[in-house]
Order: sequence, then structure tokens, then C-alpha cells
Amino acid sequence: MTSVEIEEIIIAELKGNYKLSNVYGLNLNKCLITPLKQTYLSSVDENCSFELWTVLEETEDGQGYKITYDEDDSAFGLGMMSKENELIDIGTYGSFIDALKGM
Repeated sequence: MTSVEIEEIIIAELKGNYKLSNVYGLNLNKCLITPLKQTYLSSVDENCSFELWTVLEETEDGQGYKITYDEDDSAFGLGMMSKENELIDIGTYGSFIDALKGM
């Protein structure tokens, strides 16, 4: 899977409605990023890691929530940066909109 294919999934789901936001007033135009494949650690087993695509960064400094895409499950989820600067997978939600609402 490529970053372009993942962007197409997000665009199709949003159907051009970039005014959607979470309860914090997230601006999708600023927070959506070119999908980047990264290694996330499991939140329940630090010895387990996953390759997930980061598709959204809540904050520019990378300390906020992240929306991820798991190409094996075809599902979006949430991630965050740990105090040790490691990416942590904190759950799968299904659709991009579901993950956005989960923030």
C-alpha cells in the first residue's frame, strides 16, 4: 500500500468535508499529513510493535494524538508519543471519522 492510496481512502471518507472537527476544534487542513509509515509499540505489551501509517498529527510538535492507519486490518486508530519519545498505539476505531471522534 502507498501513501497516495491511504490519502484516497481518507478523501473518499471525508467526501470533501474538511470542516469536520473533533471536540477540540481540530483543523483537518492543518493536521492531515502525507501518510508516513512508522513503528508503534502496543499500549498493553511493550515488546509488541506494529508498522502503522501516521496520517494526522494533532499538534505540530508531535506531542498530541495521532490518527493511524493499519493496512493489514484496513482500519484507522489512535496513537500518541510516550514520555520516552516512542510512538504508542492506543486503539483501533475502524473508520477515519470514528478515530477522529475518538480523539
